[in-house]
Amino acid sequence: MTLQQKMLAKQSKKGFTLVELVVVIAILAILAAVAIPAVIGIINSATQSAGASDASTLNNACKTVYSGVKSGTITNEDKNNDGTTVDWAAAKGASNKARGDAAKAVTVAQVQKYNGTSLSYDDLYYASSDHDDVHITKGTIVFWDGQGTQPTGADTQLAATTNLGDLYGA
Repeated sequence: MTLQQKMLAKQSKKGFTLVELVVVIAILAILAAVAIPAVIGIINSATQSAGASDASTLNNACKTVYSGVKSGTITNEDKNNDGTTVDWAAAKGASNKARGDAAKAVTVAQVQKYNGTSLSYDDLYYASSDHDDVHITKGTIVFWDGQGTQPTGADTQLAATTNLGDLYGA
């Protein structure tokens, strides 16, 4: 074989050897083994943050509507976020008892309709009694997605039909 033939043979040789491919695959596998748990951790953290935020938003909305109906600042003359009439509140000028009864009967779904929010109840729970050891009061809505330990005080799963009387008082 002449020198010219050897040079042509080297130039026509294209592609990777088996050893080079195995080394690249091993490097990619190591990178994936390090990166995947980190990404899963980030996703779980984001889920927890979003869930806690949703629980806090709904918790505040329920407290606001409960106290508003009970005090008479929200009446059956008000409108829901979609423009429909608030038919679950007491009439303007109603007695304290009538307003209190109406406040207790308001459901979580009605609170959401009033505020225009749409949250899933799948991972939301509420405290059915006070838990002084962790500073959770009756009615506090918390998030728990089944990962780790259920938050202390998160006794009952929230539902659209849960009424504010169940949350805050009987």
